[in-house]
Amino acid sequence: MSDLARAADIIRDVAELVRPPQRMTVPEAAEQYVFLDIPGGYKGPWRNELPHYMVEPAGCLTSREYEAVIFAGPAQSGKTQMLVDNWWSHTVICDPGDLMVVQTSQDTARDYSRRRVDRQIAASPELRRRLRAGHGDNTHDKTFSSGMILSLGWPTKNQLAGKSIGRMALTDYDRMPDDVDGEGSAFGLAKERTKTFLSRGMTMAESSPSKPVLDPKWRPKTPHEAPPTKGILGLYNTGDRRRLYSQCPECGEWFMPSASIEAAQIPEEGSIDHRAENTALICTANGCLIFQDAERRFKRSGRWLREGQTIHGSGEIRGEGLRSRRATFWMPGWYAAFQSWQSMVATYLHAHGNYQRTGDEEPLKQVVNTTFSAPYLYRAQQSDTRDGEYLLQRAEPAERYYIPDGVRTLLAAVDVQKNRFEVMVIGIGIAGEQWLIDRYAIREVTPHARIEDWEQITDRVVNATYRLGGNRELRVHMTAVDSGGAAGVAERANEWWRGLKRTGQGRRARIVKGGLKGKDRIRETFPDSTSRKDRQSGGRGDVPLLTLNSDALKDAIYADLQRDEPGPGYIHFPEWLGEQYYDELTAEVRTDKGWEQVPGRRNETFDLAYYIRGLWLFLKGDMIRWQSPPPWAAAMDGNSNVISTDERREMKKAATEPKRGRRTRFRFN
Repeated sequence: MSDLARAADIIRDVAELVRPPQRMTVPEAAEQYVFLDIPGGYKGPWRNELPHYMVEPAGCLTSREYEAVIFAGPAQSGKTQMLVDNWWSHTVICDPGDLMVVQTSQDTARDYSRRRVDRQIAASPELRRRLRAGHGDNTHDKTFSSGMILSLGWPTKNQLAGKSIGRMALTDYDRMPDDVDGEGSAFGLAKERTKTFLSRGMTMAESSPSKPVLDPKWRPKTPHEAPPTKGILGLYNTGDRRRLYSQCPECGEWFMPSASIEAAQIPEEGSIDHRAENTALICTANGCLIFQDAERRFKRSGRWLREGQTIHGSGEIRGEGLRSRRATFWMPGWYAAFQSWQSMVATYLHAHGNYQRTGDEEPLKQVVNTTFSAPYLYRAQQSDTRDGEYLLQRAEPAERYYIPDGVRTLLAAVDVQKNRFEVMVIGIGIAGEQWLIDRYAIREVTPHARIEDWEQITDRVVNATYRLGGNRELRVHMTAVDSGGAAGVAERANEWWRGLKRTGQGRRARIVKGGLKGKDRIRETFPDSTSRKDRQSGGRGDVPLLTLNSDALKDAIYADLQRDEPGPGYIHFPEWLGEQYYDELTAEVRTDKGWEQVPGRRNETFDLAYYIRGLWLFLKGDMIRWQSPPPWAAAMDGNSNVISTDERREMKKAATEPKRGRRTRFRFN
């Protein structure tokens, strides 16, 4: 009996090897064979009806007319299920052949294997029956009875070079590196693997767009053209450029909504929920307003048109359109099946409100990218570079060294140059309103070589006080000191901070440097020079280093510089401030690579401003509840940094007296 069972298994496996491919498209096979069992979510057979807009892109995956399918679309649109999960399922059941799914990293590949692949196989009888148990089923490779291998990889040279694989699926493409280990783009490397399969080869890439616009002055030459970017929209532009058109429920005309928030009319008054609920999409054909009671009807009428095609009447498509071996699709978030217009607009308004309060553009960028499926153009890229004249014109009368009304705390920053320290002091008040209090240079120093020169930072910046009037003064609460520049600067900076710590003032200063990337704006670490990257710093794991995301923080500074009215985030400038400092604040431009210095312009004041912004975030100043602020941000009558003029004189005297025996320690709040 056992021999017969083994013979039956052999016959079944051989039958799978010689079975001709089933003539079914990916969407057709998905409805017949794919079942889902999502914990806490949907359980049952896959249906194409809801994400109907994905039927055409998924149908192109098995067409020999195309060598690649590119899809740019929002989150919550079903694109990964249709173009990745349903494609490999179709391959297993209908047309066996090796297929690799490329995730953004090894961790995401492992997660995808467990959460999606294993669950879909377990829920779908035809997939489960074909899976080879044992050694044929592991985290990154699934072998089926036909001999087909489903590989789950990530973008490295070793993963994307070497042996041929006929079908390559790249998911979340814009979160992959532009250049994989110096070998080129992930798409280019993946496509090379399919070449030997000729017309049976297929490369697919899908993602929501996240790459920056390369030319902020770009204007489209054709209706379907995407802005010049790398990533998924760059690939989209290389193909036949298909966009969705829908019929206006009001006038009956067909039009293509853009992927921008400007495609909608949003009420200006009311709560976020009220404004989102009453948002209407604008018909570009006749200006009709399409309200949300017609949202489903509008989405269902969507039709894909290639560049050059037109649509009329009841849906007649005219013209052949652009021809290409690449079928490329760009879908705006207005069509996403699993998110409503109300939800989209509310998410945008929350992110935009956060930007107005903090100047942080990253949450807004994420919403534009993933919810609306559009590339993001930073606010600073939308305007030409200006000199500091517009800031100079709003300068206010102010007496130097005196604290203006409204200030709650003082933060300072020091930028280390070859032969000087550049210093700025900012006063910050309720909701982040700012006043430039002081700006000067400490000259005739050699920061990279002479530790005694750093004592001037202690005396003139860390221990500085500014006048409140009467017999009171306000101390600088914390100072950020740059550690970049010539060799030796980082080592001197660490040595200086250790000296501060020995006198009880370590909490009043932080060493800072730029270079942080990603979503985080600040990160505190304790570098140790035994690590390779910190070898020249003199670090012993005892000096805190505050690493700053210079691009994100400068975006916030730029946003504050554009504010026209005093209030949250506004920066007040005193009339005594020299014109050159205004020019330094506008000495950089926002590019697709980040903020870059204009050649020939000095930018120290802009750098100092972002050091102070990083310090403010480190202190969690943006999270202060101003009804009950911490003592260092309280009103002057109860502020822990307020001292009398006599106390300041005693402190200065003690600091200059010769030290005998154990050093006097001063405690600061």
